[in-house]
Amino acid sequence: MSPTWSQESFAHYVAMLSRRYGEAAVDVRHELFFLTAGRSPATIGARACVALLRDAWLLMRGPVARAEALNRPVLLLATLAGESGWGTLARSMAHLPEGGATVLAHPRLASRIFPADLVLARPMRPSAAGLMNSLHTFFSHWFRHRSLLLASCLARRVLWRDSLSRTLGGRQGLVVLHNDFDLMSRAAIGQGAVTVCLQHGLPTDEFFPTRADWYVVWGPRSRQAFAAAGCPERLLVEDALGRGAVCPMPETPPSGLSLLSQTHAPIFGEGLGAWLRHFADELLALAPRARILLHPRERSPYRGRAGLASHPAPHPELRAGEAPRLVMGCCTTALFDAALAGHWVMRLAAPLQGNQGACHLLALPLQASTAEQAHALYERLCSDAAFRQQVAKAQIQWLHDNFSQVETGLSGLLARLGMSGTRERA
Repeated sequence: MSPTWSQESFAHYVAMLSRRYGEAAVDVRHELFFLTAGRSPATIGARACVALLRDAWLLMRGPVARAEALNRPVLLLATLAGESGWGTLARSMAHLPEGGATVLAHPRLASRIFPADLVLARPMRPSAAGLMNSLHTFFSHWFRHRSLLLASCLARRVLWRDSLSRTLGGRQGLVVLHNDFDLMSRAAIGQGAVTVCLQHGLPTDEFFPTRADWYVVWGPRSRQAFAAAGCPERLLVEDALGRGAVCPMPETPPSGLSLLSQTHAPIFGEGLGAWLRHFADELLALAPRARILLHPRERSPYRGRAGLASHPAPHPELRAGEAPRLVMGCCTTALFDAALAGHWVMRLAAPLQGNQGACHLLALPLQASTAEQAHALYERLCSDAAFRQQVAKAQIQWLHDNFSQVETGLSGLLARLGMSGTRERA
């Protein structure tokens, strides 16, 4: 039976992987899930094989010898651009010891996204034995399970583990990650160096189980969410890395309504897209000038009036200094960004599957289940000054509850580790 995803929660999906296929399949849960969710069953196997060939081609373009720069005490491992990837790692730069850090970048990332003064390295080419082992893994799992999806993902895992073993094997020091579940990041764990993962966004179910030696989380509410998901609290360090350093309080009435769309996100269940489209139609019937802000990965998911109200990223109206708006969303880090830019924010209680950790962080003072409720709260914000003041104070407290005011969490951890490269655990 192929490990395809139906409509159960991601946590149930991971439990199924562990039960049927073992921990190796749990290691590639991210790839299995996102190659499957929302895809036609007829194309899943082909897409998985293409991903395997792509990774093999990218890795075979790598260097044959380990770069001298990889011997530096700190290595920043980047597999993504943007705030979920390099943007999160860049926040740690001010806390790292002098002597500079080397960036080990995924082969697909362009060099231009990194500062010119940083030393950049790439993963080494897999060995001949690694290539043969990858082929053996592919065919053995194909014959056993008759699943191109599983066979391809496990073969990719072998390629990345071989490449990162050659790149990092025996290396001492520290490896800083922005996630510990994608293939390259997971392969870097267990190669001898201490690994520290930095929280990059809302802790959705794909974050768990965690694998890094240490995890730097945003603040108290994230600590609670990670602990509830089974991560030992002694391995959690609080440091927002500059997030929430300034928490502006919205003071004037909202100038309009903005809906953060995320119909592209299968981690929340297949029903979220339909729910958001229905909500948007109902909202626009009440507030025709409301705006629907599309995620960069969305491609025209709305029709009719909602389609006309949709706006692709970037969204200048959400920048700091703009007239405050009431920004609504279901389960997205963009709600934090909007609040930190001085906007009013509201959580929409959509019927999300699982992801209790992420929802725990979004315990906002303003919440609504229907467009009627959302519009009523918007009108009250516009007309009731006392209510605005009450909500503004509660929103500031929500930000303080999420973002630690301790600015020495990461640097304190580095001092504790002594940068010796030994696998010290709390």
